[in-house]
Amino acid sequence: MHASQLAQIGSWIAVHAPTLIFGNSEPQELVSVDYWTASKCRLQRWNAALQVFEEDLRDVENSHNPWPAITTVVEEIFVSEFLTRVWSAAVLAHDTYQESDELFGLAHSVHISHIEARNRAMRLLLGTQAMNEPEFDRLNLLRRKVERWTDLFLVRVTDVEIAKMFAFDESRVSDFHEEDEETSPVLQARRNQVLIASFAAELQQFQSQWAANPELNRKISSSLLACFPSDRFDSLGLPKSFGMVLLEKTQHDTQLLVDKLLELDDQSIEIESNDELFEAPHFQRRAFRS
Repeated sequence: MHASQLAQIGSWIAVHAPTLIFGNSEPQELVSVDYWTASKCRLQRWNAALQVFEEDLRDVENSHNPWPAITTVVEEIFVSEFLTRVWSAAVLAHDTYQESDELFGLAHSVHISHIEARNRAMRLLLGTQAMNEPEFDRLNLLRRKVERWTDLFLVRVTDVEIAKMFAFDESRVSDFHEEDEETSPVLQARRNQVLIASFAAELQQFQSQWAANPELNRKISSSLLACFPSDRFDSLGLPKSFGMVLLEKTQHDTQLLVDKLLELDDQSIEIESNDELFEAPHFQRRAFRS
């Protein structure tokens, strides 16, 4: 799986984040561990590759061209950070709403490590900019576009304050949030579809032929999609609308409230029955004789 495909899954997760945050079913902790394991393995490979690139570029007598490999790895680091930030924001919103801490810890660890790998990749590019100016410009433009798209989709993760925590530019997130507040739900749903399609199309313009870690990218995407409860998808495997999620959530909470009230009512009837039995004349006479 290419990093651009991973980013497209990230855009889907951003748009459907409410199904994870407000869903009744709890995400499986095991699949969150799978995400952490695959991400950490990929991070180790990135760091090992960047170290080799640094050594190759310091060797002025190097007989081979390392730039095709550099491009593949750095591109994957930049593009896949979109999913890392969106997922971190989504699980923090989930844990905050559910009053739990089952997902964010592992996601936060991956997020911090990804930032470190990104910074190392940026230092590598800046230090060798003069060696390959066209490729530096292409990768730098890709980085800037991914950052803007990330801030735009982070607004879809319902809580603007949480979105700002994972944004590249907090003021840009605030501007996007104000635009969304002025849009009706119907238009917002259509806009989300257009944004996902536009994001995918723009990524295709920068996508290289090869993926640095296709198998690990596939494992990461599978683990994240598995975190969405099965009842969030319809019979065709498509995610339910946010309105349907809220309706089911309201029905679920109402049923819990009704069950609790009935339980309290049964307890009250039982207590009243015992009090009447104790106060009955025959009970008092029987208790006095004994």
